[in-house]
Amino acid sequence: INWEECAVELAGSKSPSTETFKFLLRLSVANRLDALHVGKWQTEGENLINECPDDRNAREERARLLYSNLTSCEQLKEATWLLELAVWKTKIDESTSLHGQDGEERNQCRINCGVQQILPIVVSFLSPKWESNPSDDDN
Repeated sequence: INWEECAVELAGSKSPSTETFKFLLRLSVANRLDALHVGKWQTEGENLINECPDDRNAREERARLLYSNLTSCEQLKEATWLLELAVWKTKIDESTSLHGQDGEERNQCRINCGVQQILPIVVSFLSPKWESNPSDDDN
C-alpha cells in the first residue's frame, strides 16, 4: 500500500473526519519517524500531524509537507553517514602519510576526526523546515 498516496487522497475528500485522518496519517508515518532516531524530527512530525486543520485543502497541503519533510530527513540522515565516512577517510589518509598504516591508528582517526563538531553544524543548515505554513518563508 502506498500510504503517502492514500493519505493525500483522503486529505482532500469529505471523509474521514479530521481526527480519523490524523490517526491514519500518524499510522502511515510511524515507522519512518521511528527509523530516523532523531527526537527533534520525530517531535516536529508529530506536531505537524497534531496541528492538522479541518479544511480539506489545508489537510492535503499538510500531508504533502509531512511526507516531503520525512523524505528530506531520510536523505539528510544518509548524507551525514557519507560525510562522516569522508571526514574519517581524510583523517586516515593524513595519518597514514605521516605515520604509516596501523589498525589502532585507524580507530583513533575515527575518534579524533572532528566529525562530532562538524555534523551538527552541517545538519543545522540542511534540516527541513517543519512549519505548518511553508509559504510564510517566501516573504
